[in-house]
Amino acid sequence: MFIPPFCPNKKCCQHFEGSHTPNWYRLNGTHHTNAFGDVQRYICKSCGRTFSRQTFSLNFYAKKVIDYEEIFRQLRSTAGIRDLSRNLDVSCGSIENRIFRMAHWALAFHSLCRNYMHLNEDLVADGFEGYLRSKYFPHHLNILVGKRTQYFYAMDFTTLRRKGRMSVSQKKHRDFLDKQCRPDPKGIENSMFRLAEEMLYLFVNRIKPFINLFTDEHIAYPKAFKRHRILYKLMMHGVFNHFPEKGTKQPGRSNNLFSVNYMDRQLRKDIVNYVRSTVNTAKNVSNLLERLCVYRLHHNCVKPYRENKSKGGLMHWKLAGVNSMFVNPMIEKRFVYRPFESLLFLSPGEKGLWFRLYYTPLKKRRDPVPNYIYE
Repeated sequence: MFIPPFCPNKKCCQHFEGSHTPNWYRLNGTHHTNAFGDVQRYICKSCGRTFSRQTFSLNFYAKKVIDYEEIFRQLRSTAGIRDLSRNLDVSCGSIENRIFRMAHWALAFHSLCRNYMHLNEDLVADGFEGYLRSKYFPHHLNILVGKRTQYFYAMDFTTLRRKGRMSVSQKKHRDFLDKQCRPDPKGIENSMFRLAEEMLYLFVNRIKPFINLFTDEHIAYPKAFKRHRILYKLMMHGVFNHFPEKGTKQPGRSNNLFSVNYMDRQLRKDIVNYVRSTVNTAKNVSNLLERLCVYRLHHNCVKPYRENKSKGGLMHWKLAGVNSMFVNPMIEKRFVYRPFESLLFLSPGEKGLWFRLYYTPLKKRRDPVPNYIYE
């Protein structure tokens, strides 16, 4: 029998798990749905909020049952939205909606992992570039990876202005687009500043006495770290060290940037929007980042650290030191329960992903966000 874990009203005293009183709810009839049959309803005795069994399901408000595991399997194998739509015989909007739900579950899982993690390695950060809508809108994806484990810790996004050699007509077209939406000239610096907040969260729960961060020699990175007052003080005291290195250094594991280069290769190989000379260009920033959130879950918790079976089936999360008592049950029941933002501690970058705050160039309206994700 299903037992509601808490009241979904974030202002109610029965909202947080473990703090509610016994018999805090009562049955409130049922309602019939075409997708899930008869659904039991409940009412909170404290605040009077009514809710149902589906309120705590990832399929909340869904009108059709679609196999999340099938989407997850195809999405990590360079399948696009239209591919998934044809393969599962549903609309593209339904696929985007399910990826939206999966991405929120993956975000919640990744956020909770920080509570069960003790950082035991150095970090590597770098920018991964692609383009959005057209080559007039390249973007910079700053990613943070473990130097030893290749655990995908964090990412942040910013749109860039087109650079490089252009013809006269291309320059005129770029100037025309700049009048409509010119990207932030300090976008990379601001993006790394937000990523520095993620580094600080990881630094607090560390095992090593000091942490080293390796990046390339991009001039925006030191500026971002200097702006972050807490991280800059840690750097002055020598417990957090930044080592910029040339990106053209020798290949292989002897290169301190090997982990982030490996992650770049994985994204180019597995994400359809990043395949070389791709025709599947991403049209929407939020949709792209949500696919990356789902892929990060696959990389960290499903894909083996190395495909070679002689390695003992190690996973990235095991090497990164995440508590297996938390991860194993969550992975077995993935894409089942609906996450609540009020019960999570999201970083600024994660909040941007959760509430779809990243702007898509030339798009006049903000991406639609369901009201229930604010709970």
